Amino acid sequence: MSSFRQIYCVIKLSELDYHQVNSGGRERLARLSHLKRTELEQSHANQQEFIARLQSEAKRIGLAIEFLTQADAAHLTPKANDLVLSAGGDGTFLSCAQQFSHCHLLGMNSDYKPKAGAGSYGALTSVNKTNLKQRLGQLNKGAYHIASWSRLQVIVNGKLIERYAVNDIYYGQRLAYRTCDILLEQGGQEQEFNCSGLLCCTGMGSHAWHYNAGGSPFSNELEAFGFRVLFPNLKRNLKYASGILKKGQDILVTPERDGYILSFDSSPDIIETEMGDEIRLSLAPEKAIKVISFANP
Repeated sequence: MSSFRQIYCVIKLSELDYHQVNSGGRERLARLSHLKRTELEQSHANQQEFIARLQSEAKRIGLAIEFLTQADAAHLTPKANDLVLSAGGDGTFLSCAQQFSHCHLLGMNSDYKPKAGAGSYGALTSVNKTNLKQRLGQLNKGAYHIASWSRLQVIVNGKLIERYAVNDIYYGQRLAYRTCDILLEQGGQEQEFNCSGLLCCTGMGSHAWHYNAGGSPFSNELEAFGFRVLFPNLKRNLKYASGILKKGQDILVTPERDGYILSFDSSPDIIETEMGDEIRLSLAPEKAIKVISFANP
């Protein structure tokens, strides 16, 4: 039997459901191309099938799971020895990591199809339709280990922001097409940048936006974080524009204009800063999340 006191499963609202919630969404849905509507319908069907299989298999092996929608999960208060399953994609997992960081987490990809443009790859998830039965059996027998995933933190003007990132933190303009002017200090070296912003990432996040921006991935097992200045003005002499820093090190950013923002794991819930603020980004020393991991692929 599972060693967890309680297991909850937070189910993502499918994009098709999202569009069908109200008349405005249904109107937008009608304006989509036939190809896009077909993709949304297939994704919705995939998720429904996955949840049905999850419920059936859990019942068969006697694994008690309480299922909730994302809206219902807003009122959920799991204990430290509880497990929260996220059934969706990477976005659903990140949302659960923000909301339930004190308990155990396990990501499930409910629309798995690792072909570009068809379904979700789900880099933060360990369970999908191809291994669902196996993973539930391992979970029920205790055949797993608990990994600690480091997260990023921000201190603004000496005050810790009680928000953390599993993947990355973006700092820069609210509008991506506008450049920003920032002063970076790292390892005793200062450098001014005119750029498209700054991206800091964990080892897990180094395989996502950081990699797509030209950065090199590194292991999530390293107690380190990476930073990369996005599209710096190359007409300036640059001492550095990227790097990987150890636990205990930080990077200091000072904005040279008002209105720049901090976004955690691409969340729209942003923090705005002012010119002259001192913004320190680093690994959060005691805020790792506990993620269920399996030895075999």
